[in-house]
Amino acid sequence: MKYYIFGRSFLSFPFKWALSLLLLTGFYSVQAQSDYLVRSVTGSVSGTSTLHSWKSSITKVQVKGALKKTGNTLTSVKNVVVKIPVTGIISTEGKSMDKKTYQAFKSDKNPFILYTFNTAQVQVNAAHEITIEASGSMTMAGTTLPEDLTATGKVLDNGDLEFSISKKLKMTSFNMKPPTALLGTIKSGDEITLNFDLVLTQVKAVAAK
Repeated sequence: MKYYIFGRSFLSFPFKWALSLLLLTGFYSVQAQSDYLVRSVTGSVSGTSTLHSWKSSITKVQVKGALKKTGNTLTSVKNVVVKIPVTGIISTEGKSMDKKTYQAFKSDKNPFILYTFNTAQVQVNAAHEITIEASGSMTMAGTTLPEDLTATGKVLDNGDLEFSISKKLKMTSFNMKPPTALLGTIKSGDEITLNFDLVLTQVKAVAAK
């Protein structure tokens, strides 16, 4: 950040000393607020059934938010939107399982799983490991509920952000019917787990005081 002073009388003597003290102590810092998008992601949704455990891959995730850094340290996260296309959830058990998943999420009318939050608590420890605690809103199958979310990660050498997220949810809380198979003889458990490992990359920076 550059400072421009037009004429010597621009700053009074006491204010000059105050400004010098702030700069020397580092109290006044320049922070950059940046928008980030997903560079890479590995995700899954998993659960149990009366026959065996199951797991489907989440192949598409959109994440956007405003993140602020002081130097190379993440200091705040705001206005985050996580958007998961339901039809991007793919099972290793074939299209029949995928169809049941899409029906459970009511994807014809609600094509996305959404998680949004406005602000979050950010903590960085001595090892520069980041923990983000967010309180936001989760939308699945057309039902929106308040949900807390925790993400852990770090800043990579190239400035990208790497995070891991795991969240357990109950389908019935979102008015979803757990899938069944073979005329109802095989039933999925109510609880599912969303897991993500993702890397975010900066797309835009805006200088802020």
